[in-house]
Amino acid sequence: MAVLNLPARWCRRLGFRCRLLTAALALMATPAWAQVEEAALKAAFVYNIVAFSNWNRGGSADTLVICANTRSSLDAALVDLGGRRIGQRRIAVRRNTGYAGCDVLVHAGDAKPKPADAATLIICDGCQLPDGVSAVALVREGNRIRFDVDTGSVAVAGISLSSQLLRLARQVL
Repeated sequence: MAVLNLPARWCRRLGFRCRLLTAALALMATPAWAQVEEAALKAAFVYNIVAFSNWNRGGSADTLVICANTRSSLDAALVDLGGRRIGQRRIAVRRNTGYAGCDVLVHAGDAKPKPADAATLIICDGCQLPDGVSAVALVREGNRIRFDVDTGSVAVAGISLSSQLLRLARQVL
């Protein structure tokens, strides 16, 4: 009888150790997963903000160019948007290049870019609006990602944003 109980006890102990090891690995990996998830979430925000924007001054009929210059994991997440479509336009993403030909420019909060084309939607990752440059700011509020809109900068760029998008904004300035 004792011999039969030994494998059962061993299995229970091994099961506990496996659960403990799994929990420890999950706790160690959480910050890396959170960073990747945040970048992907911000890229989804950019995609949806662009989807609810209209360029009044034209723009390329077949390609929408997003220039990524955040110097963070957000750049890689934005590159993953390449090839997707918004309406009739296919998204092309350029990383850390000049600003000429950009329909959308995503930059870090510490940068003050001057795009070559006035009809550029400028989205800032982590800045406070109004900053004199950006039309939209992605902001972290607790454990959530939100966005603010500077309607003055949007109007100067000749871009109109959907009222649905403006209702979702944390602040509309």
